[in-house]
Amino acid sequence: MTTHITPADHGRHLIDVHDPAELLAEARLCLREPPTDSLILAGSGGASSPPMITRSALADLLGPGGGENLGRHLSLMRDRGSSFVHALIVLGDGYQELWEPVIHEVMHRAGQLLHAAALAVESQSSAESTFQLLFIHGAASSTSWELGRDPQGGAARDVALTATGPLRQFSDTRAAASAVLTGRPIPRHESADPLLEQIGQGLRLPALDVTSAEDPGRLFTVALSALEKLGGSASSLSPAEQMTEYEHIASLLSAVAVDRLHWELLAQLVEHGGTRTIERETLLQTLVNDRQWQPHEDICAGGRSYGGLEKLRRVAAVTMATALPAERRIARSAWRALTALLVLLAWWNHRFATAGGLVDELREQEPESTLAPLLSRMTDTPIFPAWWPST
Repeated sequence: MTTHITPADHGRHLIDVHDPAELLAEARLCLREPPTDSLILAGSGGASSPPMITRSALADLLGPGGGENLGRHLSLMRDRGSSFVHALIVLGDGYQELWEPVIHEVMHRAGQLLHAAALAVESQSSAESTFQLLFIHGAASSTSWELGRDPQGGAARDVALTATGPLRQFSDTRAAASAVLTGRPIPRHESADPLLEQIGQGLRLPALDVTSAEDPGRLFTVALSALEKLGGSASSLSPAEQMTEYEHIASLLSAVAVDRLHWELLAQLVEHGGTRTIERETLLQTLVNDRQWQPHEDICAGGRSYGGLEKLRRVAAVTMATALPAERRIARSAWRALTALLVLLAWWNHRFATAGGLVDELREQEPESTLAPLLSRMTDTPIFPAWWPST
């Protein structure tokens, strides 16, 4: 099971965890993306334990070993100070229409696993480390659901599913209104960006230069600026100016296709916003062991650099499918490098579900990849970064 772990702002409690619409809205804001087909867990504890929201893919929960992994997940939440947990099972995005028998089947299966896992964790808890699953709610087909233990059953696997009313739209929640008032960014559903498609189809990638002395950090900064110019004022650029911006993006993609340079870019992103230099050869070991290294918001989900990497990865994917054969190989290497960068940054952000999904894409695109199993071990075990949000 892969998991996002994103505590809410320190000292601020979640908005009405008893209301599925509010919890779904808060999860969308904290995770910086609308959760779909997910199990949302909201944990809270004492004053010294900040609220926590996690997201796990339902496919993992309902797959082989899902119950065992869920038990470990709940234990980790308890050990991090979440004594009380509310659960929300989200089918689709919570609003799209689904066949009711499917809703009942998935909700029952997920509810059974949750109740069983929670009982096991409760039985292993102590006075110093308590745990209790308070409520399980559902969101599907624009309807709020409640999942309780069936009074006619008595076993952990017996679940009573009840529709409790309409699921309010995100814009109608207090969480959304508060986000607008405080200036928090509102995550939107992703849609295809025709500009990135156009850029990817129009690039001409320079040949690889494994001895290049270029600074990938500088190339990345220039490429981000090029994306912004093309996206914001492309109509005011002359054909020659547009071609220049395309060349900046192409130079970056050819550079990160070289292993040494894409690793250097990762190191510079890790150093971003700080004053220290990280050893390149022991970078991952340092992030696992030294809690003083914490990611700058710019390289977290929603940040400028993180978003830029996502866009460049999409450009590389288009080029990989449309360029001449020699350039396709370069684009494939660039796509692989950018995917690995996003995996490692998502992992460092404790966004294990995002990282795991990217690893799955890498494995699907390149079944023979030796990189995917290594990254998968980091995200699925998971191996934790040393720092912890809100600590």
